[in-house]
Amino acid sequence: MPYVEKTGVARIKEQLWQWEGVMNDPNIDGFNGWGCKKKIYEVLWAAEAALEDAPKYVDEDKHLIEHDKQQMIRVLKKK
Repeated sequence: MPYVEKTGVARIKEQLWQWEGVMNDPNIDGFNGWGCKKKIYEVLWAAEAALEDAPKYVDEDKHLIEHDKQQMIRVLKKK
C-alpha cells in the first residue's frame, strides 16, 4: 500500500529553521526560545527512534559518508 506524505522534508526543514531563528533572536525572550528548543529535541528523538530498527538500504553508506563530508566542511568554515 502506498503512503501519502503529509509533510515533506522541505516543510520540516523550514519549521526547524523558524525555531532556530526564534532561539537565536536576541529580541525574543528565553521562554519562547526554550520552547522552540524543546520542540527540536522532540523531533530529534522521534527521528532517532524511527531510525533505531530501520533496515539498511543500498547506497545508504554512501549517503551517510557524503553527509559527514558536508558536516565537516560546515564545521571548518566556522573556524
